[in-house]
Amino acid sequence: MRTEELLAQHEHEEAVERLYRLGEAAERAGDLREAAVRFRVAADQRLGDAALRLARVLFALGENAEAARWCRLAVADGFEEAEELIRENSEARQRFLEHAARVLVGAPTFDWVPAAAPVGRVEPSEVQERTQALRALDRRYGGIACYPLVLEHLHAVEPFIVVGGEEMWTAVAEVHELAGWTAFDSGMPGAALPHFSRALTLARQAENESLIASVLTRAGRMFLHHNAPEDALKAFQLGFVAAHNSWADRRELSDPQRAIASLTAHAHGEDRVRARVLTLTALARNHLALGDPVTAGEFGAAAVATAVNLRSARVDDHLRWLDQEARDAGASVLVEHIAHRFARRS
Repeated sequence: MRTEELLAQHEHEEAVERLYRLGEAAERAGDLREAAVRFRVAADQRLGDAALRLARVLFALGENAEAARWCRLAVADGFEEAEELIRENSEARQRFLEHAARVLVGAPTFDWVPAAAPVGRVEPSEVQERTQALRALDRRYGGIACYPLVLEHLHAVEPFIVVGGEEMWTAVAEVHELAGWTAFDSGMPGAALPHFSRALTLARQAENESLIASVLTRAGRMFLHHNAPEDALKAFQLGFVAAHNSWADRRELSDPQRAIASLTAHAHGEDRVRARVLTLTALARNHLALGDPVTAGEFGAAAVATAVNLRSARVDDHLRWLDQEARDAGASVLVEHIAHRFARRS
């Protein structure tokens, strides 16, 4: 081979390698369509695992037929994991719904840790303020315009779930929910599902039933849009249960008898201490609203006893609301029970 031909081949290989790297950068930035263009050129030239990377991106874009074709080529090139990629994609919605069902009954679901360690200090309120701004951007300009910005926000704040509590878990869950929604609106349903799944996990960690309901409703709308009505119905049904649980846990006491019936029907196991304390507190408040301070005192005492080793700002808020209502109602025994909680904390 002549020198000129060798140089031309070397330059060609370098150009293909650069396109592969540009594909990686585009994928990290959330621009999956640009990543697909770059990876497709590299895959055409049979560069390394480019066919596998292209297939993964195409599945995220919902272009399943082409993705499966590249998976078969990747298998032929020796990347056997491409077969698993096909299998995973075909079962993605089912796995998501199974995960959602486990979340709804309070089963342990935390199955990942952030790739990076937290740097500096971020307050949950700061995370939520940025999320609200991005949500407004999505409403005005659409998901394509802001999905990369949501990913940047997510990468910056997700590491803080390992050092935060329920407020941070809720804040980051909301970012994942927005990432899933904007990915869907950008035509990337495959990329949306992992975000929705992690949003559910974090919402369960925070015992935030209303957020669980919101995520499931958004996932259901995505399934419906992509011609999966049965899966959409399952997501909506699970979301309805979460919304019902959220209603029972809300602060307003407009229908105490209905709230008591709902709270009693959704008892929590011993492993979900915070949820159980919130339920007991809500039962005490609703019995108090019905003019039954004796039963309210029993539930209040049980709540305080159950929360003895629990550190939760939300639980303390609910107990303070109960304390104020007990004082207004002259329920001195209940006030005394709650006082023990805060006396031990001082």
